[in-house]
Amino acid sequence: MLRKAAAYANQVPRAMVRRRARDADYAARPALIANSFPKSGTHLLIQILQGLPNAIYFGSFIASMPTIPFRERSCEAHLRLIGRTVPGEVVGAHIFYDPEHAAALARRNCAHFFVYRDPRDVAVAEAHYLTRMNRWHRMHRYFARHLETDGERISAAILGVSDPDFPYDYPDIARRFARYRGWLDRTDVFAMRFEDLISENRRETPARITSFYGSRGDVKIDADAVLDEIEANIDPRKSHTFREGRSGGWKKAFTPRHKEQMKRVAGQLLIDLGYEQDHAW
Repeated sequence: MLRKAAAYANQVPRAMVRRRARDADYAARPALIANSFPKSGTHLLIQILQGLPNAIYFGSFIASMPTIPFRERSCEAHLRLIGRTVPGEVVGAHIFYDPEHAAALARRNCAHFFVYRDPRDVAVAEAHYLTRMNRWHRMHRYFARHLETDGERISAAILGVSDPDFPYDYPDIARRFARYRGWLDRTDVFAMRFEDLISENRRETPARITSFYGSRGDVKIDADAVLDEIEANIDPRKSHTFREGRSGGWKKAFTPRHKEQMKRVAGQLLIDLGYEQDHAW
């Protein structure tokens, strides 16, 4: 709640910047959209983008399915929120792919970054997050009280919830990812894997991020200085959703049943995203 209160307070100076902004400002200093499939490193990406020249963070976040109502926003609401971005602003996001959303971001000259993660690690992280980390989320009560074991919670994160009496839209993990998948096919979106952000060569992907940002606006960039600033910015403790921030944790958390469930609903997705070559894992 304190985090959300701070974000609301920041909307006053943000509105002042927006009133002064001109088209030339958006062309020179594009807003930076830190979009992600949930539980894929949103806040790590935000920290990286904050290290770019002239970037400013007001705490703004655009979610297609806000956590408290957990209902999909209308297209008009998406367009309105995108239209409120300001030059150089870093905006966290879970924005579903839609041609109209893409067109609005392009009109605003946003530098759009999208991060995704091994869906198996996403399932484990989501089960933990909904059970223990965000009691304001509409799904918290179901995960924390209706489901009795962590094994059941991971299964729900994989298979979704199909109970006819369940009032929220929570399909299986492959269908949840499908809502974002269109971003991977766009040349005006910098898509990346979470695993590459935390690899031993941690400067490689940030260097490509910096180059992409530079190509979108008119900002002088000292690449080495920017990469040093990005590294200094990264602090997992600043993320209210941070738990472990590593890859491959699913191997300890998954049971044989979880593997079967994941192969059934998202086996092809793992292959398509390059996490597996076949179903023999």
